[in-house]
Amino acid sequence: MNTKPLKILAIDDVPANLYLLGLALQDEYQFKMATSGAQGLQMANEDPPDLILLDIMMPDMDGFEICRRLKNDSKLQDIPVVFVTALSEQSAEAKGLALGAADYLCKPVNLEIARIRIRNLLEREALRRELKQQVHQQNMIASVFDHIHDGIVISDACNNIIDINEAFTRITGYEREDVLGKNPRLLKSGRQSDEFYKSMWHSLLTKNHWTGQIWNRNKNGEIYAALTSISAVRDAQQNIQHFIGLFTDITQLKNHESNLERIAHFDPLTGVPNRLLLADRLKQAIAQTKRSGTLMAVCYMDLDSFKPVNDRYGHNVGDQLLISISQRIKDCLRAGDTVARMGGDEFVLLLLGFNDIKECESVLTRMLNKVAETTVIQGHHLTVSASLGFTLFPADMASAEVLLHHADQAMYMAKERGKNRFHLYEASTDHNTVMEDSRPGLCKADS
Repeated sequence: MNTKPLKILAIDDVPANLYLLGLALQDEYQFKMATSGAQGLQMANEDPPDLILLDIMMPDMDGFEICRRLKNDSKLQDIPVVFVTALSEQSAEAKGLALGAADYLCKPVNLEIARIRIRNLLEREALRRELKQQVHQQNMIASVFDHIHDGIVISDACNNIIDINEAFTRITGYEREDVLGKNPRLLKSGRQSDEFYKSMWHSLLTKNHWTGQIWNRNKNGEIYAALTSISAVRDAQQNIQHFIGLFTDITQLKNHESNLERIAHFDPLTGVPNRLLLADRLKQAIAQTKRSGTLMAVCYMDLDSFKPVNDRYGHNVGDQLLISISQRIKDCLRAGDTVARMGGDEFVLLLLGFNDIKECESVLTRMLNKVAETTVIQGHHLTVSASLGFTLFPADMASAEVLLHHADQAMYMAKERGKNRFHLYEASTDHNTVMEDSRPGLCKADS
């Protein structure tokens, strides 16, 4: 019996991101790390691992490109790839899955869930290879088929179902007589695009296998997430004889991950991103701004006279006011912009795609006016203003941390100049320049 531990390769330009995960896995697996895409590909070629953990946002070569190269390399294409990222957009997930990624782990990584998922993924990968070999030799083991926890569906060369196991019925609700002779597309939910299925079939017909996540629909019409592996079985003449699909219902895990991701990355009161997600969004925004050649405004906003509202009317009213104002800010944002709550009554905004400062000033003026609109909460008419400091990247060619510090400094200058205004931090001369026309109007809080 081979007791040699399985090998995991983690590729991330910030090793600290996966350091704790490495500590959690090192007793069970051989764990190695690469700090760039080029280094990761080289290490994978020299000593192919059993699993690759892959960051998406990296400077020299992003995770999508690394995954594409891995899947185009006959030596490495069968290695399962798991993206480890803070990106939560469905488009990013769909792109990764279409490239052949086996799974996603969301930052910050829940170590216990990650350990279980990695173990299950490696076990399923080992089982897939074993079953592929057994089917190729026409010697499938009936006990595996009948008792495996995963659902199994076998179809003929025309992809008509010829057999299923009990787990298939348990997961989908379809009995054997419901599906025999039918195409597995009866499970289709409509969530995946035609391009997704074209990519899946291309992999099946050219590489004889495909692994990924599919959203399917059971007999009752309920949608569930299935971690799926499909293999094409060929005869000695390379003609397809069967397709074998193995899948596991991971809906609860996906829902749990979604909840954990929201708790970890979003402010529980207002629902906008928190500090942790802001850091990742700012990193992405800097890279995007460099590529586009446009300007990005990093803004620090603090509400004026918010504390008296809390003191006079109570924290419940104050919380409702924060929710209302955060929604107003979101209403002023454009596609690609971000608002994050830093705590209390402080917000950070990332505004992208400006061609000049005048465009930025127009957006900020509209935003301050919107914030200053009266809100009625529990019969109280509340009006607060905001002081906003901002700096422009790449005119201010600083790190993410320093950009936030400059915007914070500018915000305090706006408060000193009379509040209810915005103020630009001038990075080139290392001092603040007040915008004399940046005061949209006086605001107050009353009942």
